[in-house]
This record gives sequence, structure tokens and C-alpha cells, in this order.
Amino acid sequence: MPAARASQAVIKNAINAAKECGIAIGAVEIGKDGSVKIIAESVVQGYQTQEPKCEW
Repeated sequence: MPAARASQAVIKNAINAAKECGIAIGAVEIGKDGSVKIIAESVVQGYQTQEPKCEW
């Protein structure tokens, strides 16, 4: 059975629902199983990427 895909409508509905609840959206993750995860801006603000530091 192929993995489920999140449609544009499902993603828009999740974003709109989060906004209606007063959540400031920081990121949206789409899972391989078609799940949609809304991550609050307050959670994303303290996040640092794992990019390597280049010292020349």
C-alpha cells in the first residue's frame, strides 16, 4: 500500500485551525504517513540548526 499524502486542503485546514486557536505558527511538518504537524512559533524561536560551522 503506498504511503498517504497530505493534500493541499488538509494542510490549509490544519493551518487555519491553528490560527483560529490563536497559535502563532513557526513551522509545518508533513510526515511520510500524510500527517500534518503544526509547530508553534515559540518552540521554533529557540531552535538552532545543526549546520556545520565553517572556520576558514
